[in-house]
Amino acid sequence: MGESKMTASVVKLVSNPAGGLYSRIYLGFAMSIKYLGHLGAARCLIARLFVVSTVLLATACDSQNRNSVLLTNQDQPLRAEPVVMEFTETFQVYERDGYRIVDLRAPVVSWGGTAQGADQTARVVLVPKTQEPPLLTGDLEGAVMVRTPVERIATNYEILESILVALEIEDRLVAVGGVKNYDDGIRARARSGELAQLGYGWHTPPNIDPLLNSEPDVFLMVLGDLGHAEHYERIKDLGVPVVPIFYEAEQDYMGPVDYVRLIGMMAGKETEANSFVSMVAENVLELKRLVADLPTRQVIYTWYVGSGRWGAVVRNADNAFLEDAGGINPLALPDDIRIDDFMQVGTEVLLDKASDVDCWIWRDTHSVTFDDPGVLQNFKAWQEGCLFAGDGKAKPDHDAYDIYGTGLIRPDIILGDMVRMLHPQSRNEPFVYFLPDGQELQR
Repeated sequence: MGESKMTASVVKLVSNPAGGLYSRIYLGFAMSIKYLGHLGAARCLIARLFVVSTVLLATACDSQNRNSVLLTNQDQPLRAEPVVMEFTETFQVYERDGYRIVDLRAPVVSWGGTAQGADQTARVVLVPKTQEPPLLTGDLEGAVMVRTPVERIATNYEILESILVALEIEDRLVAVGGVKNYDDGIRARARSGELAQLGYGWHTPPNIDPLLNSEPDVFLMVLGDLGHAEHYERIKDLGVPVVPIFYEAEQDYMGPVDYVRLIGMMAGKETEANSFVSMVAENVLELKRLVADLPTRQVIYTWYVGSGRWGAVVRNADNAFLEDAGGINPLALPDDIRIDDFMQVGTEVLLDKASDVDCWIWRDTHSVTFDDPGVLQNFKAWQEGCLFAGDGKAKPDHDAYDIYGTGLIRPDIILGDMVRMLHPQSRNEPFVYFLPDGQELQR
């Protein structure tokens, strides 16, 4: 094992959040000394450990003072030309001197809740491998540099796997969240150990040891919680090119599709990515034209969570699907990027505000069973049988659901399902993600 690899192995131990920091330093040092077996390399390692431990301690201490903001200085870069990104509200791309600067900014919103703390920001510099890299000083100070095209990609969320599949570069994956992959090939590689497993972003921050072992050219990291920002800083300080992905903060359902373009820029697949986004955008426009002159119908989108409570779509991207399909959501509230798309409401609220809706998406892949038919009989949609479930393209044996992957970058398919749901005479393409459902209470 080379000296740099030895140092990396110790850094991984130091960076592990479990246990005491100094005990991990000494444990890594002792293991490395035993492996090296000679004093000269050990002296070199001592010096490196001192630097590494100092950086990590500084990061840990400073993170509390920064309010977990990833990068605070994010004025528009100087002498840079904006690259038009039509849909996203969470990042902007600039060109300068043959490389690109990506500024990302968004709140981290808790599931079903509101934004936690200040907006998270980051600056990323995409530099071709054929070009001399710029110094990370001035307006690039604190930025992450990614050399392009990337050949080794790590990620911790399904949507990013789906983007790589759409661009036909899933073979570049070296690490994923786990084995809940809708793509059979990716899941097989993860189960076999070919792909490192980092943990999914909605549960925990990434496991740093397997991330470092996978040696990615870039780590595409979704922050599922504000607390994960500290781990972003740690990964960045350890030298991994890490790019935060804020797709969940997009208010427009086309917003996540622009991340296909961003990853296409990183991977040398920009032409393919642009074609993909254009195809989706054209399909969405065609569907909107299809319903423009049709009468609106009332619709709600809910799922039962138990104890008399329902998750209900009320704002932002998910509500926009209902409205753009020619629906009116009686539960709708004003859009707000700092509040999640849904909120919990009681059964009595549904009875009061939504008993007359024409159609009802009333359960999804993880709904709890609602077993009171007497209550359900009060809803017009139940009586007339316009019931739907968001459980298409599911592999429950693997806990894998493509609606959370491909569905997020193919809003045209989701919108098509909803258009046919509300206006069945307008199109006859098969349902994909939202399927007609029956009145059986148990599934």
